Amino acid sequence: MNSLPRCLIVLVLSCCCAGLPAVRGQSKASAKTATSSVSGRVTIHGKGAPGITVALHRQRFSSQLSPPSKAVTDQDGNYRITGIPPGSWHVLPMAPTYVIPPDLMMNAGPDQTLLLAEGEDVQGIDFVLERGGVITGKVTDADGRPVIEERITISPEGQPKLSSQPRSFGGGQHFQTDDRGIYRIYGIPEGRYKVFAGLVDDDSFPDNRPGRIVYRRTFYPNTTDPDNARIVEVVEGGEVGNIDITLGRNLPSFSASGKVVDGETGQPVMGLRFMLQRIVGDNYLVLPSMSTSNSQGEFRIDNVTSGKYLVVEVTQPGSEVRAEGAPFEVTDQDVTGLLVKTLKGSSITGTIVVEGVTDKNVLGKVAELRLQAYSHTETSNFGGGRDAVISSEGSFRIGGLMPGTLNFYLTAKNFRPPENFSISRVEHAGIVQAGNLAIKAGENLTDITVVLRYGTGTIRGLVRVENGSLPQGARWGIWIKKVGDTGDSNPSWPNNIDVRGHFLIQGVAAGTYELFVHLNIPGRRPDQPVKRLVTVSDAATTDVEVTLDLKSNPEQLQKP
Repeated sequence: MNSLPRCLIVLVLSCCCAGLPAVRGQSKASAKTATSSVSGRVTIHGKGAPGITVALHRQRFSSQLSPPSKAVTDQDGNYRITGIPPGSWHVLPMAPTYVIPPDLMMNAGPDQTLLLAEGEDVQGIDFVLERGGVITGKVTDADGRPVIEERITISPEGQPKLSSQPRSFGGGQHFQTDDRGIYRIYGIPEGRYKVFAGLVDDDSFPDNRPGRIVYRRTFYPNTTDPDNARIVEVVEGGEVGNIDITLGRNLPSFSASGKVVDGETGQPVMGLRFMLQRIVGDNYLVLPSMSTSNSQGEFRIDNVTSGKYLVVEVTQPGSEVRAEGAPFEVTDQDVTGLLVKTLKGSSITGTIVVEGVTDKNVLGKVAELRLQAYSHTETSNFGGGRDAVISSEGSFRIGGLMPGTLNFYLTAKNFRPPENFSISRVEHAGIVQAGNLAIKAGENLTDITVVLRYGTGTIRGLVRVENGSLPQGARWGIWIKKVGDTGDSNPSWPNNIDVRGHFLIQGVAAGTYELFVHLNIPGRRPDQPVKRLVTVSDAATTDVEVTLDLKSNPEQLQKP
């Protein structure tokens, strides 16, 4: 079910501490010391906004989960949050009916972060808000009956492609009609919008909820032509009512059914779970539809609109079999007779070792990691990943793999980036794989060694901008790659740069790395990332400063 959440997008206007935070080497005990603080002001039209809750939430890739720290603004709109542990944080006001002003909206987003060092007092984290508007109305069918739980979408005037993917207004509420067919969308930025319900034939986000009638996309008040849609104008703090929509002709929907059989014996396979992927150009979009084969191996997926699809298996942990994807196209009738065959998947077995480490406490953490092998081919966009079962001794096995090229990924058990560990290389029978490992259909590769690095070093840095200010909507990315690494079996997790240009990459193994800083600007061809060489030592912090010239931003390798 898609949602249309509220537009609580926050803008960090300014901050202090132009220099780098004084981050010292930290033990686990000191890392938990709550010594930092953040303060700022929330204003509405230049006046302090009292009673607004400002919260700090852990960055989504942080391995440290903790309740948010909060403070409420005083009569002048000032807030101060104290007792904050060091780390990466999201900072935002918890004000569901407020938005940022439209002229500032592109400079902000829900992913604003703040990197706090131990003992740091960060001031001037300010927010500018205004009250959002409201659109409300009722949705009925051609007979005047209320349409219940119908998804409503609003799109800004002039948006080039309109689909049922909701406008991204932060907040997490589901905007759909209630049991009377009535909807109410709040927290909308001031502007001009088109309001619609229903789907188009080639919609990238179809509504596959079981048992629902799928209506053709209809704009307010009752037209299927987006050029004839009536514009709804929303002003700050205003409410626009009676934006009623009458849904007419249903969008034809069909069913897709078939059977699952064992590829060797032809016997039906029970209990295999499937989902649909919609093929739109070169993209494969996962749909919420699910089906499970019955005792006769039969399956059926209802409410499928016209388009190209692929029936794919929902992988089960520890499974040694795989199912071939079954492509099909829906035009103007039900699709029957789909045949899905299960095959014995390829597999790999081997050992995970940590390079240069004998400490049993460190080695014992290997079994707490997740090793995933993802197989794909150059001629297909479809691939499949499987997780390894890792023993306490570091041995592993991954079954059910499809033939192709294998990429290996390492995460923590909660799918977050692993602390201190990264993949150094993959070996097969003692031979380092220069690229990625290839596996054939039904093949069982043994004697695989995944060599990990264990790092205790830290890269602490600052990105400075010259010859201009950041354009609207600009987003940062930063990552590292060890010099001499080959292939892409060891992708580094991206590390966000905070609102002051600070970044911190921890758990890095000793060695020399290429550090990449990239600025992405919507609507503009991506610039080449700026690179810099960084040398890291164990249990030490390396400071680095990177300058980005907005006039040229050439591809360059800066010397340390």
